[in-house]
Amino acid sequence: MTSRNKILITVFFIILTFSSLFTYWMKSKEDTFADEIISTASTSFKANLNNFLYSVEFSIKELNNNIKRSGNVQFESNNLNTFFSKMILEDNYLKGVVLAHNKFSYVIYQDNSSWATTYDKDLTDSITNWKRLNNKLETVSEWTDTYSFFLDNQKLTDILIQLRKNKYLWKISKSKLPDSRDLFTNIYETSNNDGEKIIVGLLFSTQEISKHFRSVLKFENPLVTIITTNQEIVTPIVTNDTSVVSAYKQLSPEIERLIHSWGKSQTMGAHSYSFEMFNKIFWSRIENINPNIGVDGFAVTISAADLSKTEKKQEIVYLYLSFFLTIITIIIAIVLFRKKKDSNSTSINNELQPLSDDEIIEMIKNGETEFVEFKSSIRWDYREEKVNKILEDVILKTIAAFANAKGGTLLIGVTDDLEIIGLDKDFSTLKKQDADYFELHTRKLINNQYGITFSNESLLMKFPKFDGKTICSIQVAASEKPVFLKTRNKQGNEIEKFYVRSGNASQEISSLKEVNEYINVRFKK
Repeated sequence: MTSRNKILITVFFIILTFSSLFTYWMKSKEDTFADEIISTASTSFKANLNNFLYSVEFSIKELNNNIKRSGNVQFESNNLNTFFSKMILEDNYLKGVVLAHNKFSYVIYQDNSSWATTYDKDLTDSITNWKRLNNKLETVSEWTDTYSFFLDNQKLTDILIQLRKNKYLWKISKSKLPDSRDLFTNIYETSNNDGEKIIVGLLFSTQEISKHFRSVLKFENPLVTIITTNQEIVTPIVTNDTSVVSAYKQLSPEIERLIHSWGKSQTMGAHSYSFEMFNKIFWSRIENINPNIGVDGFAVTISAADLSKTEKKQEIVYLYLSFFLTIITIIIAIVLFRKKKDSNSTSINNELQPLSDDEIIEMIKNGETEFVEFKSSIRWDYREEKVNKILEDVILKTIAAFANAKGGTLLIGVTDDLEIIGLDKDFSTLKKQDADYFELHTRKLINNQYGITFSNESLLMKFPKFDGKTICSIQVAASEKPVFLKTRNKQGNEIEKFYVRSGNASQEISSLKEVNEYINVRFKK
């Protein structure tokens, strides 16, 4: 990652941190009113409610189409279980289905990972035999219960009378399953191809559908009331706190009064009301919706204290977010700083820049130093006038000394008297007498001693020409690890020697104690 990208990332998180802090400061300074808060929550809930009703409408159409296409065989227990379990699993809201026919009654309900179902042909008997099915629709247990009708003991005839006036009914009822729960039920009448009437109840768990209405349920104790087309008022969403359920039931008469008053108004537009009860101020927002499968509108009722408390929580979220982002920004900055430090170290050691001809000439004029060494050749012994491989070890020793110190430059083809004599003698000892083969030979020596990684990353080899004479420039970076020269003693045993640059000479440190002390100081991280 480049330094520019690292800086951009850090700046981005700094901006996020200050933005969150600024948002918290601005919100804390704003005057937010209860009617404004409940209006915003009601608008969001309206969108959620419409999504729910559209889903119910789709389920109704799908079920009606299936019933119209089917014959009596479709109404057998196993066929019903197969069709409705699939339908329920594919629906985001639906939890169960009730069918009431003049020949049978049927219920299926999803209960976690299993199904509770009953299929009765004796409609006069108040005894109901239930089965629990696994996810493969296999029976795992059975039990018996008593009830007159699944929908809160209402007679089937009462339902039929109400359906003559209204196409859809909405009811809140208690499930007759062992773990009793509130059910929000849509009831309507349909028929098959034979003209047989069937009453259908689509079952929704109030607890489950509440999860889809987060805009209202972000408050601690919201009360939602649905206004049906038959002027009934049902409450599918109520506080999860059972300690206040009984108190909220006492709110119902006041909410009904407000709804009737709202209904008589000329505009029938969205409107907010406030009232006092239990020594508290409550706000109720009533809105209408386009009539959709039996629903005309809704009311959201929340205490003023709850509205204020929740708004403060929303503000404090930005403060917590700014603290969190501050910590993240600090961590990122530390990580990037450390990486940048390591990157700079690598850049100093490994990204060697080629020397210009002028720089090399200036080095030669200034003579050997802590960072510069001259060698006449790598193989040719000018005194003996023959090849001397010991000279190769001298070159390798110098490279190790530079690497173990602060780095430096080795110039081959230059005498101690600062004379440029070139590499012609060395070239003559090789199979191919040119600079390319010289580099190949030299790198092979270095690779065998110090490894290919060291050769590739810590050395830069060039062949400049001066007055027609080619010399070899080997720039050596300061190594990140100790470099040892492998050689053999008089007995022929392989040993390792440690060299460092001291002044203008390559010095061996032979004492193991001194080697360890030097390494601890030089290569300490």
